[in-house]
Amino acid sequence: MTRLLFVLGALELVALTSVAGQRVRLRVDGIALTYQEVAGGRDAVGAGGGGGLEISLGRFRLDGRIHSARVAPDSSHLASYDFTQVDVRIDYLLTPVFALEVGGGRRYVRPEFSAQGVGYTRIGIFSENRLHRLASVWVRGAFLPGPRFSGGGTAELAFEFSLGAGVGTANGRFRFHAEFEFQRIDREAGGADVPIQQSLARTGIAIGF
Repeated sequence: MTRLLFVLGALELVALTSVAGQRVRLRVDGIALTYQEVAGGRDAVGAGGGGGLEISLGRFRLDGRIHSARVAPDSSHLASYDFTQVDVRIDYLLTPVFALEVGGGRRYVRPEFSAQGVGYTRIGIFSENRLHRLASVWVRGAFLPGPRFSGGGTAELAFEFSLGAGVGTANGRFRFHAEFEFQRIDREAGGADVPIQQSLARTGIAIGF
């Protein structure tokens, strides 16, 4: 399912870039994250960077992002690992400030099984409100049905939400942004509850065309 969403996102990207009047925005981000496997007491923190691409046309918006970081567990008995997260979202504006959102994502870790790799789809909402012609704030939330784990297991409840703010030029050419995202997945494996939580903060600049 996640692969299908990425293919659909790529096709939409091709279609949008061939039509005049679309808005394109490139993002460059720095990130800090906290990862927790709650029941196992496995906590880790990391920092890194990434970027993204947004394309808007009419009521539709495609938002693709990729971030990576080096993550260090708080236990000296566990080795550090590399984290990469890829996300694709497609929005449809119902009103100027409220949109429905679908998409998918994948979290990779290397070496494998240093933490849980997770693939997920998302169904949610997005709302952005202008405080001023130079500044805006936004909120998004999503349900993540049927996530898949590198170590097996299932999750009946999985969700995410994020808050963000941006300030930039009136023409939208440049924007500085900051965003905080929280994800909770109530994973069950081998008859035990092994929930996963992740907090991710990102800040950076976006350049519009």
